[in-house]
Amino acid sequence: MFVCDLCAQSDYIVEPLWLNSSGDNEIFAISYRGGVIFCTDRRLHVMVNRVDTTYRPLFHLFYASMNDEEPQLLSRNIPINSHQGTCTVSADGNEIFFAANDANGQRIYSARRSGNEWIGIQPFAHNRANYVTTNPSLSRDGTRLFFASDMPGGYGGFDIYVSERTARGWDPPKNLGPKINTSGNELYPFIQGNGDLFFSSSGHGSMGGLDIFSASEINGEWDFVKRLDEPFNSIADDISFTSSHDGLNGFFASNRDGDTFNIYSFTLPFPVFPDFTAQQENDHTYEFFEGGVIPDSASFQLIWEIDGTVKYGERILHTFASKGVYEINLNVMDTITNEITSQVAQYVLELFDIEQPYISAVDSVGIGESVSFDASQTYLPDIEIDEYYWILGDGTRKKGIRTEHTYIAPGVYRVQLGVIGRQKYFVSDEQVKISVYRDIIVY
Repeated sequence: MFVCDLCAQSDYIVEPLWLNSSGDNEIFAISYRGGVIFCTDRRLHVMVNRVDTTYRPLFHLFYASMNDEEPQLLSRNIPINSHQGTCTVSADGNEIFFAANDANGQRIYSARRSGNEWIGIQPFAHNRANYVTTNPSLSRDGTRLFFASDMPGGYGGFDIYVSERTARGWDPPKNLGPKINTSGNELYPFIQGNGDLFFSSSGHGSMGGLDIFSASEINGEWDFVKRLDEPFNSIADDISFTSSHDGLNGFFASNRDGDTFNIYSFTLPFPVFPDFTAQQENDHTYEFFEGGVIPDSASFQLIWEIDGTVKYGERILHTFASKGVYEINLNVMDTITNEITSQVAQYVLELFDIEQPYISAVDSVGIGESVSFDASQTYLPDIEIDEYYWILGDGTRKKGIRTEHTYIAPGVYRVQLGVIGRQKYFVSDEQVKISVYRDIIVY
């Protein structure tokens, strides 16, 4: 049982990011203010290259607008004479946490945005001289900071921790536990907007080196660890997964194409639908009546034969199980002899469902339980359907006539189903988009 739709989704388009430079390492990227912040060891100047004490090129954070040809250093206020690492930016874009090296190794720092610059750099409250803190990722509400550290008391090399922000500041870090952390290295945590956690690990049965995994939090416990399938993982190192709030696009880095790391973008093509309308339930309950045909005798009665059932009386109600073609027979029966004395009517009734996409699912489910969603009862007789699209109410989107999902928090979720197709009886390539919604309760 697992919630991450990326693990089974094969429709993502993955391609190298245009910012990659030949011979350099690009190890991380996030979307920011219409562009991209990324981490690379490329030169700061064509004639000068900064290196560390082992003569490795220094990593720095750059920003690239989608309209600019040349990326620019993210900030001159962040020290450029040492390695800069991955970063995370608050939902409002005004706070940044980043990793950078100091005399004691790599540490986490924060800063505030003022205009186009980052100012007021402060060390993270739980940096220590005897261990590393790195790879920060801030939750969407800004209350939790996930990071990697080799602090004492973990399960292996680097483990993933989380610190809660309170009125007092940042609470002591908590290890995410043995279902996330292994005897290997867990690095590059990223907390998605819907609460899913992505990270890279050399454990959990990786395909080779570091692979990208996902996990979910149920009742305060992290579980349901799953390795993402191709194209996100390979036999090489795959690291630093980040994504948009809805998970439709994002970035990761890999050295799958050579000796250096490159950044890859991924996108799940997902159309915009018109206003979703409430799903209507098909009600095939009908009233049948016939008067003035019974002989003037108390021993005679009208008998209806409908859909394999028999009912008596001049006026009856009957509910059909589904759409279809049904034969209706109305006869007069002598109640003394139980014999049919005459036939009043015999005809065929054809029933249709409401023309709409249709979501089949349970009305309520417990957190951590898998929910099956099925669109096979969709009834759009004039539309040749090309694809089904699901928006599951917690930021998750999927494709296909059937799908499964697991919710990790209680609440009422609005599940939306959209279909795209073409009119069957018109020669036209114009797409038709139709959509409905229904709610599901998670307790």
